[in-house]
Amino acid sequence: MKMTARRAVDPIIATLLLIAISVAAGILVYVYVNSLSGGLTASGGQQISEQASMDSFNFNTLTAPVVNIRDTGGSSTPLNAVYFDGQPCQAGNVVCTAVSFVEPATNGCTGVALPVTCSTGEYVAMTLTTAAQTAGTSHIVKVISITGGTYVFSVVAGRTG
Repeated sequence: MKMTARRAVDPIIATLLLIAISVAAGILVYVYVNSLSGGLTASGGQQISEQASMDSFNFNTLTAPVVNIRDTGGSSTPLNAVYFDGQPCQAGNVVCTAVSFVEPATNGCTGVALPVTCSTGEYVAMTLTTAAQTAGTSHIVKVISITGGTYVFSVVAGRTG
């Protein structure tokens, strides 16, 4: 049997090729990770300028909770829709038939019907006309701004908070 010598890459050249490939892959990974993290940390992200919070509520009547919503963000918050237990507060709805605002102009807000716009630090007192509720039950009030900001608050029938 005749043995023929096979030609292969010299071990030194093979080692140099492997080192070159691993260095190139390392550089690519470094550039990718650095550009990704640099883009996320350098800009600081978009700041939230529209925020609202519930100052207090009065739900003693069991049919008409009064909820005080304060604009706590860096810009004015135009409130566009109000929901009570997942149902919109509007005419014809059984759960919540209406939302009215208690003299919003005296509190720094503008508008007597939706949308109501509040400036930073100002609040609006809104009265929700609801069906009779059982004392002690918890209910969800959701307020949505024109830009889609959603603010969810919990109120308890028969209590103030």
